[in-house]
Amino acid sequence: MQIRLKRPSFNIKLLILSFTHFLNDVHGTFLATFIPIIVSRLGISYAQAGFLKSLSGIIHMIVQPMAGYVSDLFSRPYAIIVGPLMTALGAALLPLGPTYGITFIIVGLWAFGSAVYHPLGHGSVGYVGDPGKLAFYLAVFSVGGILGSTLSPLYAIFLAKTFGFGPLMPVAALVPVSVGSWLVIRYIPTLKAEGSAGIPSPMGFFRSFGKTFRIIFPVWMVCVCRDTAVEGIRFFLPLFIASRGGSIVNIGTILFLISTVGTISPMLGGPIADRFGRRRVIEVTMALSPFFLVPAALTSGILSISLYMVGNALLQGILPVTGAAAQEMAPGARSTAASMVTGLSFGLAGLLLAPIGALADRTSLTFVLIMIGALPILPMPVFWMAWRKESRNI
Repeated sequence: MQIRLKRPSFNIKLLILSFTHFLNDVHGTFLATFIPIIVSRLGISYAQAGFLKSLSGIIHMIVQPMAGYVSDLFSRPYAIIVGPLMTALGAALLPLGPTYGITFIIVGLWAFGSAVYHPLGHGSVGYVGDPGKLAFYLAVFSVGGILGSTLSPLYAIFLAKTFGFGPLMPVAALVPVSVGSWLVIRYIPTLKAEGSAGIPSPMGFFRSFGKTFRIIFPVWMVCVCRDTAVEGIRFFLPLFIASRGGSIVNIGTILFLISTVGTISPMLGGPIADRFGRRRVIEVTMALSPFFLVPAALTSGILSISLYMVGNALLQGILPVTGAAAQEMAPGARSTAASMVTGLSFGLAGLLLAPIGALADRTSLTFVLIMIGALPILPMPVFWMAWRKESRNI
């Protein structure tokens, strides 16, 4: 007699996927916390510091679309298992690089792991959930990552204070991520039916990429400006605080406070978009956020932190909305579509931080933070015109 094991329910799968997202992203924002230390220890400029983030952006731009394409062809969740392990190892090594060159390599490892993880991480939600509630399910998944990003500064400080800047810190960082990998192997051995839709090939990749990109372009434009604003604040605000004499504890605490409301906002943005429509939620959010982020750069203290909290929450709240819109536009290439509104947009955002850092060297960090705060309004004319053409597919 054959014994049939009870398969894990969707809720368990979603919880595990969200946990892996948390584990990846809790290490995925270590650079923002440690960048003042790296700048001080290596004696590099803001432009050189920005180029470290730009390297991360280049890797995400190149690797995520390819990882998404390959993930769409196969059923095994290898990227979800391996990606966070590489991210955690690279993150814990960031403050240990003795030279700019070695730090450059470490940033590459750190970024590669996160880039491998994200396309399949987001795309997997579409395979295990109810299509009619995709924005809500992506909101749950997104909260795992945002919670990780929110706690990341505190966790980075905890590892540094507990284990010091030495070999024990990478070992400690790998322990929880190994648990997450084991859970995936144990409970989510496959995400869809066995077999593949084809064999990966360069021509197949470019055809899939081009077709999908043309469809989701208006949403991608929104994601680029949103991610540049979020990452720009996360990267340059610590440098601004350090330039005013703030310590790593000050920086970690302020980053944590700014991110707290953003941990909850996707759980509101997803259901609201399911009810009132993707376009309306995106329009309102992108139009409102500069009214909080620009004044935040011009003020200080509790008022500035409060304004950053609201502005960041608005932008984080549409993460599941843009993700759901992209996957619904290209249901046959979910991981590829996810890679474009996560990796490609996130990568370009990171790439832009090097010239923004050079601008900070020539002007001031305050000017740069004002400019970053105004970015969400930039893509809206293109979004309004292009969405009309594609709205029937959403």
